[in-house]
Amino acid sequence: MKKILFILILCNNMSSAQFIKADLKASGLTCSMCNLATQKQLQSLNFVDSIVPDLELNAFHIYFKKQSEIDFSVIKKKVEDAGFFVAELKVTYKNYEAYRDIAPFLFYDQSVLFIGNFKEMKETKIFKFIDDGFLTSKELKKQQKVKSAMVLPSNSKDSSLITNLKMYYVVEE
Repeated sequence: MKKILFILILCNNMSSAQFIKADLKASGLTCSMCNLATQKQLQSLNFVDSIVPDLELNAFHIYFKKQSEIDFSVIKKKVEDAGFFVAELKVTYKNYEAYRDIAPFLFYDQSVLFIGNFKEMKETKIFKFIDDGFLTSKELKKQQKVKSAMVLPSNSKDSSLITNLKMYYVVEE
């Protein structure tokens, strides 16, 4: 894992114009019926276009509908409603390079702020959530030091905007 740190701040309503897919690993799945129950919960989300399950890895490749709002906390809740937990969530973000120098930048009804230096600039990036509820407890403990090193800009003229947003900590994959 690269030691590049940044914070991704997102509103409750996520925009899928930039997020094209998510790879979710669930913990606690023991059979194909568990997998199917979780898949049905996720498929009920109005911003999900399709889901490709991976039974061997207890994973789901979730593809988002274009021009719809995505809420990652609702994805987590749907997995928990099925009786399981999110062990890992990675999202693929498109057009990253076009927006990397603008912080915060706005698209649709959200504001996203990236903090950090990025060595490789690509059209798409993969971000891994390192928040509670998006990792196993063991992995969360490993990421705690990384997360505590991340700081928000306090002198930003837009700092009042930050307090009204839902915040997710992520690392570059």
